[in-house]
Amino acid sequence: MNSVSSAIDKRRYRIVDLTTPTRGCLFCLSPDGRFEGEEHAIPAAFGHSNNPIAIPPGAVCDDCNHFLGRQIDSAFVDRFDIRLTRALEGARGRGGVISMIEGRPPHTALLDVQVGDGTVQIHAAKVEEDGEGVIFDIRPKNREPQDIVSRSIRALWKMALGVIWLRDPGQAMSSQWDPVRCAILGYRFSGYLLARPFVAILTGRLDLAVVPRQPQSPLAVHFRYGGVELAVPLLPGASLQRSEIDAAGWEVQRTDQRPPAVIR
Repeated sequence: MNSVSSAIDKRRYRIVDLTTPTRGCLFCLSPDGRFEGEEHAIPAAFGHSNNPIAIPPGAVCDDCNHFLGRQIDSAFVDRFDIRLTRALEGARGRGGVISMIEGRPPHTALLDVQVGDGTVQIHAAKVEEDGEGVIFDIRPKNREPQDIVSRSIRALWKMALGVIWLRDPGQAMSSQWDPVRCAILGYRFSGYLLARPFVAILTGRLDLAVVPRQPQSPLAVHFRYGGVELAVPLLPGASLQRSEIDAAGWEVQRTDQRPPAVIR
C-alpha cells in the first residue's frame, strides 16, 4: 500500500484529501458535511450485546457512515461463515442450536437457519454421528472471491480505527493511519487476510483485539466471533514465514495473487 496525497476511487466516488489542514472525519478527514449520526465501531448487525460502545456523533461524517456501511459492513456481515455464525448466535431451536430437518448421511444434510425474519437453507458437506450427537461439517461451496476478501480486510481496518478512536481520538487521527484510510474508502491496495478453518459453533462471544503499538504484526487486528477467526496487520512491512502460518493453523487469503513463500 503506497502513501499518497489523495485517493480517488472512480467507481465509489470517495475522496481522501490528506493535505486537509484541519482533520475532521475519522475516515475521509473532511471537516465539512453533517456529523449527526453515531458510528458503530463493530457493525450493529452483530447485536447490541456485542457492541455496547459506539462512536458518538461528531467523529464520523454522515456520508462516510452511510457509504462504508453499504460498501464494507454489509459485505462483511454477509460472509458465509459470519452469516451462519450470526444465525447460530440468534437461533431459537431446542438447546439453542440449529436442527437438521433433512439428512442423508454421510453425504449431505439440509439445514434451516433462521436469520432475522427469514430462513436460510444451508447444505452441510458431511454429517457424522458420535456418542454425543450429530457433527456437521459445514463449509461454503466456493472460496470467498477476492472482492469479499478485500472488503473483509477493509472492514477489519475500519473496526480497528474505530477502536483506536475510542481509546485515543488523537492517535486515531494520526497521519500514520492515512494509508489505511485510503484503503478503507476504496483506494486500490495489496494485502492479505489470515483465517482459521471455520467451525460452526455457538460461543456467545465477539472479541476484537487491536494492537496499534505493533501495527506491522500479522495479528495487529484479531477478530473472533463464534467459530470465525480472522487477523490482519494494520500496516505493511513485517514478514511472516509460511511455515509459521501453517503451524499456527492459519490460511492466507490475498486480494491479488497466490501467497508467496514469505508474506510481506
